[in-house]
Amino acid sequence: KDDDQSGAGFSAAASTGLESATSVNFQITLSTLSVQEVKIDYTVSGTASGSGTDYTLTNGTATIIAGQTSTNITATVVDDSAIEASETIIVTLSNPRGATLTANTIHTYTITDNDQPSIGFSTSASSGAESITPVNIPVTLSSASTKEVKVNYAVTGTATGSGTDYTLANGTVTIPAGQTTTNIPLIVVNDTADELD
Repeated sequence: KDDDQSGAGFSAAASTGLESATSVNFQITLSTLSVQEVKIDYTVSGTASGSGTDYTLTNGTATIIAGQTSTNITATVVDDSAIEASETIIVTLSNPRGATLTANTIHTYTITDNDQPSIGFSTSASSGAESITPVNIPVTLSSASTKEVKVNYAVTGTATGSGTDYTLANGTVTIPAGQTTTNIPLIVVNDTADELD
C-alpha cells in the first residue's frame, strides 16, 4: 500500500476584493494528483461578520475528487450600503483525510468597502447681520464613515476678504471618523462703512 500522500493547502495565503464582488473562491490545491478522494475540514473567522451580514460562509469540509488537483471554498460577499473599514474573512484548514497539509493552511481575504458618503453644505445659502461673528458654515456627510473625510473648499463673492469684510481663506475641511458634520468658521468684520450686502 502506498503511504505517500499529496500535500494540500491554499494556492495563496491572502487575497483582496471589493465588497461588490459577490462570489469569492478560496482555492485548495494538491501538490500531486491523488487517486483517492481528499477531504479537509475548514473553519471561518475574521473581522467581517458572517451569517449574511458581511458574507455567507460557515465551517465545513472541502472535497477534492479523486483524479483532480484542486477545489474551491466559496464565500458570498454582501454588498451593503454601510460605510466601513476593510474587513477580513479568515479560512483555516485542518484534519485532512487522504492528504497532508502544506504550509498554506490559512487564507485571509480582505473585503474592501466600495461605499462612500456624499458631502456638502447643510444649506445652499444663509445670511446674517455684519455684527454677528464668527459664523459657522456647516458641512455634513450623508452618513458616518469609519474613515476621516477631507474636502477642499474655495472662497469667492462680492465681499473683500483678508480682514476687510471677512477673514476666510481657501482650505480643507475635515470630518473625523464616526461623525457626520463639521463647521467652516467665517470671521465677519463689523466695520462702520455704509455699504451694500
